[in-house]
Amino acid sequence: MATQRFPTDNYSNSVVQFLDTIQYNDTNYTREERLAKLHYVYTKTAKHFAHYDRQKQIKVSPSNLQPLLQAMVTMVVYSWATASEKVMVDLSIHYTYMLILNDSHDDDPTESMKSFYNTILAGLPQEHPWWQMVNNHFPQVLRHYGPYCGLNVIRSTTEFFEGCWVEQHNLMGLPGSLNYPIFLRQMNALGQCIGGSIFPKERFDESELFAEITTAIVQIENWITFVNGLLSFYKEFDEPRDQTNLANSYARCDKVTLEEGLKKSTDDAIADSEQLLAVFRDKDPRIMHTLRTFCQGYVTWHLCDPRYRLQELQSFTTESAELSSKLHNYLQSAKKVGSFDPKAWAYPSVASLAAEDLAYWSDGL
Repeated sequence: MATQRFPTDNYSNSVVQFLDTIQYNDTNYTREERLAKLHYVYTKTAKHFAHYDRQKQIKVSPSNLQPLLQAMVTMVVYSWATASEKVMVDLSIHYTYMLILNDSHDDDPTESMKSFYNTILAGLPQEHPWWQMVNNHFPQVLRHYGPYCGLNVIRSTTEFFEGCWVEQHNLMGLPGSLNYPIFLRQMNALGQCIGGSIFPKERFDESELFAEITTAIVQIENWITFVNGLLSFYKEFDEPRDQTNLANSYARCDKVTLEEGLKKSTDDAIADSEQLLAVFRDKDPRIMHTLRTFCQGYVTWHLCDPRYRLQELQSFTTESAELSSKLHNYLQSAKKVGSFDPKAWAYPSVASLAAEDLAYWSDGL
C-alpha cells in the first residue's frame, strides 16, 4: 500500500459519519475514575505476565510486552465499564495473550496443531506454547461467566488462533470470493468472545436473558468486525503485515477500488450501529446500558490508543472545512476523556516486576 496515496478525504468522512451515527460522547467515567481503574487493572495484569514461569514461556521481551499490555488494559477498562475490577483483570490478561499471538512472528503452527484435538480428549497440555498459556488462564476467565457465555469465549478464542494462522499467509482472498472478507475479519475481531464476555454472571442471569444475550452476541460480533475494520484502516494502510484488512479484502474479492472497499466497510459499520441501537432500544435496560457503554468505550479506545494513531488525523487537511472541524472536535472529545500519559498509570513496568520475580526465585525462596 506504500505506493498508494492515503484516501484522506474519504477516510475522514467515513470516520465522521460513523461517529455521528453512534452519537459519540463517552461519559463512562470521570478522568479520575478512569485513571484509578487503569492503574488497578494494569498492576494486576502486569504481575501476571511478570511471573518467572510465564516469562520463560512468552517469546516477547518485557519491554516489547509493555505496550501490548497497556493497549489491552485500556481496551478492557474503557469498554467493560459496567464490569467489576476482577472481571477486568482476568479479561485484560486474556486479551493480552490474544495480542501477543496477533503480533507474533512465529513459524507455521501446523506441526504443533496436529495433535490439538487428541490432546483435548486426553486432557493433556497442548503442544503449541501459546495454547498452553491461554489454557492455564482460561479457568480464571470462565469463572466469571455462565456456561453459554463461556462457550462463546472459548469458541471465539479458537477462531482467533485460526484467523492469525490465515493472516500468516497474508491471504486477502481470491477475486470473486465475496464471503471471504467477513469470514477472516470475524475470526480476527474476537467478536463472539467480546460479546459473551460483556455479560458476566455477577450482573446477568444468562438463562433469564438468553434471547437478549444471544442476540447481543450476534450483533456485537458484526459491530466489532466492522468498527475495528474501519478504525484500523489508517494504521494498517502502510503496514505490510496488515494488508488483509477489511477494505483491502473487499476491494480484492469484490473486484472494486480501495476507495469503494473503504466505503463498503464504512456502510457496514454504520448500518450495524443503527441496527444494534434499534434492536435493544425497548429491551432490558441493563442490556442496553451495557451495550451503549461498551460501544462508546470501545470507540474511545481506538481514538486514543497509540497503536491506532487516530489522533494523527487532526493534522489532516480535507477539502471540506466543516468535515475537518467535526473530525477535530470528535478527536479532541476522545482525547479529553481517554488520553493519559502511561507514566500516570502503567507502573511499575513489566521489566521491573519481572526482574523482582526472577530475583525472588533465584534466591530459592
